Amino acid sequence: MRYDKDRIQERLKTLATQHASPYSTLVCAMGDHWKPGSLEAVEKMVAYTRNEFGIDARFRIIKDMCYEPFDAIGSMRNVAYRLSLIEGFEFLMYLDNDVLPPEHTLVQLLHRHLPIASPQIVYPDGEAHGLATPTLTPDQGLVMCGSVVLSCVLFKTTVFLPWAINNFWGNAIGDDEEYHFTKLYMAGHMPFVDTDIQIMCVEPPHFPLDNKRTAEEVAAAQTNRPKLYVVR
Repeated sequence: MRYDKDRIQERLKTLATQHASPYSTLVCAMGDHWKPGSLEAVEKMVAYTRNEFGIDARFRIIKDMCYEPFDAIGSMRNVAYRLSLIEGFEFLMYLDNDVLPPEHTLVQLLHRHLPIASPQIVYPDGEAHGLATPTLTPDQGLVMCGSVVLSCVLFKTTVFLPWAINNFWGNAIGDDEEYHFTKLYMAGHMPFVDTDIQIMCVEPPHFPLDNKRTAEEVAAAQTNRPKLYVVR
């Protein structure tokens, strides 16, 4: 994992805009079902961003709206981006409750100054779980992808302006990342993965629609589920 604090500080100064609070970021966690160590890691990341770089980073936990597991994640994501727009933040970071981000995660993504950026997500068992390809090796810089897992993603809030009134995420039950990233692509946005930083997720990704399928249907869905494609 590569991290150069001095280079990032210089880059952030160079890219500073006329925004009232450059790089201001609302960090939003989806619910409050934290895995051991995750909450502490996120709080440490936010504090590091504020204290070491002077960036207005604030942490918010979005109230769990789910009746059944994961059945209203989209509604929670809609709340998050609307809050970021209403409160005037330049960036929004989505986080799940099982991530263990290094303290410099947010500033490293911010210095890329991209509309959509994600760290490389890794799991304790070393498997990709259908969310990456073998070409996504660590420490290779930025890689443009078709979609990314939403465990930890940084968005410029302006990405969501076309959906300031209508819901972007819908109700988001099911493995909908590819569908929503297709909508973003049609609006001119592609996500980038920063392979210079890896984030551990304590648990493999969840595909909520699988809870309503038979074992055979789940197996078929996993086989046919779209994989990331990579454009360097």
